[in-house]
Amino acid sequence: MAVLSWGKCKIETTPSTNGAPTSPEAWKALDTPKEDTTKITPTAGTEKTATEEGGELVDVRYGKNTYTLEFDMFVKKGTERPFEDNDGLIAGEHAFRITPEDEECEGAQIDRSVVRCDESYSTADGKMLHYVARCLKPKTGKTVKPYTKGS
Repeated sequence: MAVLSWGKCKIETTPSTNGAPTSPEAWKALDTPKEDTTKITPTAGTEKTATEEGGELVDVRYGKNTYTLEFDMFVKKGTERPFEDNDGLIAGEHAFRITPEDEECEGAQIDRSVVRCDESYSTADGKMLHYVARCLKPKTGKTVKPYTKGS
């Protein structure tokens, strides 16, 4: 068993309504993403500084971080795409949860996000779908919450 939350992950999604997953039973598993592409990236909150004459720092205040979930999917013959898009735009709000390879390790849950899709092609990988989910303020709690399957 692993000690870290790494390895082949499982991504699930469900619609988000009023800042929360629509139904606990409605999670849909996505196809396995391309290796090493699933990541949640924080962006540091804004920094507000108070300086006095001479440039000395008197105080500093920080805003909350924001987060982006990204993953790539191969376009496989006979496999349905996880989201319907219109030139990259995906309607509605979506919740996600990520379970690491060892399901006893801590993963992540995002209750509310908006998603876009960048479609590309290369002879090395074939047709790819690059999904970017901008995480939004949820109904309750943190933007990215800890999630462990069965807890």
